[in-house]
Amino acid sequence: MKTLNQNSTAIFCRLIELMNGNEHLKITNDPFMPLTIEKIGEDIITPIGVGCAYSLCHYYEQNGDLMQDPEMCFLILDNRADDVKELSKVTIAPFMFQQANLGIYQESIEFANQIMGEVHTEMQADHAEFADMWLGNIKLQGFLK
Repeated sequence: MKTLNQNSTAIFCRLIELMNGNEHLKITNDPFMPLTIEKIGEDIITPIGVGCAYSLCHYYEQNGDLMQDPEMCFLILDNRADDVKELSKVTIAPFMFQQANLGIYQESIEFANQIMGEVHTEMQADHAEFADMWLGNIKLQGFLK
């Protein structure tokens, strides 16, 4: 399973911090599309520990429907305990990619009853590569301020 690089892990952890314990957060940052982060699952059992799931998405409206441009979902295992700066103890792996306007929906890790199943290795590595690039752009565009 391919995980985010350290830079992307730091960016994602910062987004979670900005949620301030809430289940979701919408960040507006004109002229860009709003960015939404939402906690979508917890107590997910994996071979390397128990984690949570988050969705990260840019939405826009088309004909009254919200369109994902894109949306990705991530499995997060956070073993930092009290030291929030120890990012090497955070594991983040993308498992879903969606681009509504192109009709793309891909799940690269399967789950059943909160238990991690099969990993589609090549697709999941592609998701991680895209997520590293996207999170870098999110930071450069000023969504962390």
